[in-house]
Amino acid sequence: MLDEIDRMLLALLKQDTRRKYSELGEIVHLSPPAVHERVKKLERAGVIRGYTIEIAPDALGLSLYAFVRLRVSRVPCEELARTLHTFSEVEECYSSAGTESMMIKVHTATPATLELLLDRIRQMPGVEGFQTSIVLATHFQRENIPMD
Repeated sequence: MLDEIDRMLLALLKQDTRRKYSELGEIVHLSPPAVHERVKKLERAGVIRGYTIEIAPDALGLSLYAFVRLRVSRVPCEELARTLHTFSEVEECYSSAGTESMMIKVHTATPATLELLLDRIRQMPGVEGFQTSIVLATHFQRENIPMD
């Protein structure tokens, strides 16, 4: 169970994973060693899975962002996901309930490169069809940290 200090540490680390334990300790009113121990406890518990950098896709020329919902049959979603994982344009892949069996999030450079990706997906065994939604603007993204 997370307490209020754990939640505060998670929120602070989410904002900037490079924060020093001394800085975190000042904010949450703990010593740097106490903060270090709490962070290590969160890592061991699997609450903190890793530390990453955030890359701006636009800076890499990947300005087209889309969600693709796939209708799949005769092939397990896990098998299809392994193949989709090899496509660098696919950032995330989910199994879903409803008409579509899977949903993927993709970034490409242009509509033409999106079309090439969709052609590759269309040829995959088990893919019966898909629906694509192109993102016009991202208003916000976040990972929720329960505060209660």
